[in-house]
Amino acid sequence: MNSHQGSRSGNEPLLLVEGVGKTYVTGDEDLPVLTNVSLRLEPGEILAITGESGSGKSKLLNLIAGLDVPTRGTILSAGYAVHRLSEEELTQYRARSVGLILQFHYLLKDFTALENVMLPAYMAGMPRARALERAAELLGQVNLSDRSSHYPLQLSGGERQRVAVARSLVNDPALILADEPTGNLDERNSRNVEELLLELVRLHRKSLLLVTHDQGFAARAGNRLHLDKGELVRVVGREPR
Repeated sequence: MNSHQGSRSGNEPLLLVEGVGKTYVTGDEDLPVLTNVSLRLEPGEILAITGESGSGKSKLLNLIAGLDVPTRGTILSAGYAVHRLSEEELTQYRARSVGLILQFHYLLKDFTALENVMLPAYMAGMPRARALERAAELLGQVNLSDRSSHYPLQLSGGERQRVAVARSLVNDPALILADEPTGNLDERNSRNVEELLLELVRLHRKSLLLVTHDQGFAARAGNRLHLDKGELVRVVGREPR
């Protein structure tokens, strides 16, 4: 596989992480965040990674998203060798193949819900009319058609996060990466976002890698891995495929 997009054969996983470590050097001290992490995610699979704060789970997601570079190991995702992509190739990878949902929604405050969802597609080259049509369709799927012309400050926390879920799907990525997507929500809104996210991932036949400290959410996702102090130490409830 080249450093840029390559072809995946039918029996290859969508995501393959092998021997990944991340160490930060501060002065004379090495600070390992991840040590030797390996996992695979099949097309259409939902996998949750649990762990306490500081265990390295968000860092792992950042490495897979190409937002940081591993110290060692390989990350093959959707036909890309992510660990050795150039900045230009990383931009292409994130635009085409990855949908990101973070704990904070990061909606643009001067744009409506509809515009926030359509913007990634428009920036990736989709014609404006088609991008708006696609955004409207996805807002309908997260039950926000009647809020499409509202700005983020006019939306509740749960509504903003549902807009973020819709936005993650607008470019039809193969892989959705969700980092504590319900971490800032109350119990009722958390359950609503959980249900919508899992339902839409299955509806659109996407692969989902979910990072959460919420054991209930992780259990609903199905397959689970657990990170502790930068190491993948146990597998919880992983069902045979």
